[in-house]
Amino acid sequence: MLYLEHAIYREYARLYDIIYHSYLERTVPRIIDFVEHVFKVEAEREVRDVLDIACGTGGPTLELARRGYCVTGLDISEEMIKIASRKAEEHGIGNVEFLVGDMRKLEFIEEFDAVTCFFTSINYVVTDKGIMDVFSGVYKSLRHGGLFIFDIPNIIRAERWRRGDPIIWSVEYGGVNILIVDVVSLNTVDQLINWRRTLLVKDGDSIDIVFDHHRLRGYTVNELKLLAHTTGFRKTIVYGDYIVGNKEPRDAHRIVFIAVK
Repeated sequence: MLYLEHAIYREYARLYDIIYHSYLERTVPRIIDFVEHVFKVEAEREVRDVLDIACGTGGPTLELARRGYCVTGLDISEEMIKIASRKAEEHGIGNVEFLVGDMRKLEFIEEFDAVTCFFTSINYVVTDKGIMDVFSGVYKSLRHGGLFIFDIPNIIRAERWRRGDPIIWSVEYGGVNILIVDVVSLNTVDQLINWRRTLLVKDGDSIDIVFDHHRLRGYTVNELKLLAHTTGFRKTIVYGDYIVGNKEPRDAHRIVFIAVK
């Protein structure tokens, strides 16, 4: 039995692609279809060089590279980056590189036409200074007319999180069976989110239990607009649920936020 904070992103990083196999295979290509639309419609320059921050095992990063973009994937987890690099090599994808790094400490200067951040990753930044550092670092990394695009859950619609209802689900892939119990609770005052996950992993004759805890912060659209304008971005655009044309939605489960330098 193991208790490892962020275990799924370190020693158990190999489980990530099993747990999210269906999402990576079926949903990511549709998300990148939407992202390419945003590149064409909202960016004020041609998008060729892309930085994907908090890239994990490289699902969207590699999909962007497959479509011809020159992509740099960055993640704080060395184990995740090893997996992403191996996948790129196995699939013969050469126009991508992976770096270990913290999205709060970007040091690029006008090297990219777009910066992306997927799968609620920006919500793992929970302090005011941290989120300001992300926006400031992304701004410096972008060329003029480039854009920053990321997705977040709409905490106004997070009824289950406010109630703290558990979600139980399972996956099976590559001979590995995983039973997952998620309990997510949202503090409606400070917007901090506690996500406790328990994994029961059966791999052959071996059975492990992994207790995992994540701390996130919910953001509203108005907070993000203020952050973007404070750090220098000239324009912000909001889409809902990855729907083309659904700008400034009145209702959405997921928010896609874009800021243009």
